[in-house]
Amino acid sequence: MTDLKFRIELNVLNHLGIGLYSSTPAVVSEVISNAWDADASEVKIQLSPDDDEIVVDDDGHGMTEDAVLNKFLKVGYTRRLREANKSFSQSGKRRVMGRKGIGKLAMFSLANSIEVVTKAEGADTVAFKIDVQKLKAMTSSKEDAVDYPVERIDVPTDFTKPNGTRIRLTDLNSKINKTEDYLRPRLARRFGVFTDTFKVELNGKALTRGEASLYKDLQFLWFFDKAARDEILKIAPAIATKTDVDGNVEHFVASLPAILKVGGVDVEVKGFIGTVDTPSKLGRGDESLNKVSIFANGRLFQEDILSELGDARYFNNYIFGEIQADFLDSDDTDRATASREAIKHDDAHFQALRAHLVTVMRQIRDEWDEWRRELGYTKTATPNPHIVEWLDSFKDSRDRKAADRIMTSIGNVSISNDPIMNDEAQRLLYRSAIVGFEKLRARSRLAELDKITDVLSPEFQAIFSTLDDIEESYYLDITKQRLEIIRKFDEEIVDAKKLEKVAQKYLFDHLWLLDPSWDRVKGTEAMEVTMTAELKRACPEAEVGARLDIAYRTTAGAHIIIELKRPGLTVKMTDLELQARKYVEAVEQYYREHPDYLTKLGGRVPGIQVFLLISTAPSISEKQQEALNAYNIKVLTYKGLIESAKAAYQNYFNIKTTVGKLEEILRKL
Repeated sequence: MTDLKFRIELNVLNHLGIGLYSSTPAVVSEVISNAWDADASEVKIQLSPDDDEIVVDDDGHGMTEDAVLNKFLKVGYTRRLREANKSFSQSGKRRVMGRKGIGKLAMFSLANSIEVVTKAEGADTVAFKIDVQKLKAMTSSKEDAVDYPVERIDVPTDFTKPNGTRIRLTDLNSKINKTEDYLRPRLARRFGVFTDTFKVELNGKALTRGEASLYKDLQFLWFFDKAARDEILKIAPAIATKTDVDGNVEHFVASLPAILKVGGVDVEVKGFIGTVDTPSKLGRGDESLNKVSIFANGRLFQEDILSELGDARYFNNYIFGEIQADFLDSDDTDRATASREAIKHDDAHFQALRAHLVTVMRQIRDEWDEWRRELGYTKTATPNPHIVEWLDSFKDSRDRKAADRIMTSIGNVSISNDPIMNDEAQRLLYRSAIVGFEKLRARSRLAELDKITDVLSPEFQAIFSTLDDIEESYYLDITKQRLEIIRKFDEEIVDAKKLEKVAQKYLFDHLWLLDPSWDRVKGTEAMEVTMTAELKRACPEAEVGARLDIAYRTTAGAHIIIELKRPGLTVKMTDLELQARKYVEAVEQYYREHPDYLTKLGGRVPGIQVFLLISTAPSISEKQQEALNAYNIKVLTYKGLIESAKAAYQNYFNIKTTVGKLEEILRKL
């Protein structure tokens, strides 16, 4: 009988096993994926927390002793390159999920003892055990790879199937949650292949799509394919409805463009994106479901792409979705990162998908605003009774409709991640808007409100800025502060020496200069200081001395790196691109090495955006622009920054000037 040996290096074990997978769902998902690739029709998972044990049984084709030795115990065995069926299973009916041959190492992060019992049809059963602690001890004592002698064990008496595999994990990591209530919804979210031909049971009960805990609070639905629409409508009881002129009841549902081009070829996406009526229903922190997940061939390919779509507006807080993009895994290119839970940013297929989703999100944003207003304030998640009382006081239905529209828009706004602070900010908005609305109604100017789509926009602030009653309101106070900063920048920007001080003083703490919808997130200052220091350590200043300063900042839905280049210096675009990519990679690596930070961010590395501020923009080729887009890098000039901020508030400038003249005339009279 051949000796079974597992050949591995400690560096590989740490980075591709213990250091790569940090949760029970991720580990068990790898075992389920292996069962899928083995043409299994049934997978049974038994959790026994009291016995410190997880057992996974499947009825796949199993392994011969030769397959165990040359495939399973061989790290990095790439079946798609070495086997006759390439990307398909042994039966030829399934596209396999595995690629790199490292998924088996996931078990090393969860268990200290791993037992494998497997049998191929017509072959002898093979049973062996891996002692993870002994393996780690062997690899830590040597720099080179070691041959770990796998311990053979007796075949369990209850293993009588003609073919299949059983994996038993014991002596489990005490820091990892492994209860059924925790594992069941998370496994349901990681796969889209639970059908009659592939059933997965957990403690005797089949896993279903509905257990993903995503659908029960769905209010609005957008779909890429009719099959997704029909399936979601069956398991989402709370989708809002309306009655048309003929008395027919309709759901708030709309289709999305499903076809996009990749390299001149049409490809299709499937799935859905939905919203809830209040962000709190999606949970918070590492329990948050506020994400859009990407699947390829039935398996989770990237847990969240929402943070990479470049829109940090408040409606993002209401979103979740699942997108099937099989074209990401339909050729010989491996687009997954080493962790198998994200897609490589610079891949052309991924870039095409992301660009398509950016367009899709614009449609969703506009229809979401329209649908929320159509439902009206009284049908929001938690209508304020005092506001309802005010709305009910209107005798003219046109006035009520206009007031309802504004109250609904304010109810849609998420100003702070802190629920208490958000409630207080909304209270101020409601109070100011009611006073302003009554003033406008008295002056017969309500028609002006029809032009407003965003209650935090400069246009909305401009209308109310003429009202004495809300001179110290939320709108005017913020606008005055921003105008003063824009004015200061504009005055000082001609002097390079003054500009350095002004930029450092204001930009890092006033992110709205980069995007009008951004503002600082309270409570993240300590993390920002830590990450800023890490950036300076990991990416020290180059010899040319072009860096003025650098900082890491967070805003609602975005994590941002801002680097200020010294005014007057010329920097090549290639240098800018390389430096920005280093920043992104340094931050992502830091998060992976510090899981405590990742826990606060929902357990996933956030999308990073990089802004480089320079005096003069260098020339940029189309290829360079594509590279910048791939890493969410933007190059701005100091002058261009101010011009953009001015443009965002130009309507305010115009109205304020006009009103100022009228008020001056009235005072003289």
